[in-house]
Amino acid sequence: MRLLLLGAALLCSFNAVAAYPPSKDTAYMPKPAYPAELVDVVGDARISLNIHNDGSVTDVKVLSATHEAFGVAAQAAAEHWRFEPWKVTADAPAVVDAQNTMIFSPAAAKNPFLDAQSVVHNMLFQPCSALNEELALFRKRYPKQPLSSAPTFAKTSAALLLPVFASQPDSQKGMTLNHQLIDALPDIARRCQEQPARMYSSVLPKDLQKAFGIPG
Repeated sequence: MRLLLLGAALLCSFNAVAAYPPSKDTAYMPKPAYPAELVDVVGDARISLNIHNDGSVTDVKVLSATHEAFGVAAQAAAEHWRFEPWKVTADAPAVVDAQNTMIFSPAAAKNPFLDAQSVVHNMLFQPCSALNEELALFRKRYPKQPLSSAPTFAKTSAALLLPVFASQPDSQKGMTLNHQLIDALPDIARRCQEQPARMYSSVLPKDLQKAFGIPG
């Protein structure tokens, strides 16, 4: 089974590709209901799921969530997702192991695009000290999960996979940049630990900084 990182920004937008890998352009993806008790709270939830070649979805699980209610809402929504079927070949397996991050924001209903931009900007320009605290808590809560599932890194992946947030010319370029990010995560975490006063964006690989329009 292959792992597919499904890019997401503000309640589940996906990287657009062909029928395989699964794409948001040909999918039915109802958004999660915003938890009433968290109506004024910003947060996110990361889920894993299996997408089958008949378009169905199974084994939806919450990998991490800033609030339990966000995880419950994300899981409930994803269980109803359906994708365009594809033919099984040597390069297109019958089942895809996918992951996706859903970002919850109270301002989404008013201006989803601008709010998502703000989420990405604040993420990129957070101090390394904040990322260090996040990673320490993430490792304590989810010791078996990879670094790529940590909230900041998951959001960075999502932004790279969506051309609206990172200036890559096509989806393949976004996937290439995302692979660079994943390979660099241990070094990024180490550099932030060593220099907590630096901005997260400043320890990203140069190609990623360029994609986000960050001055070198």
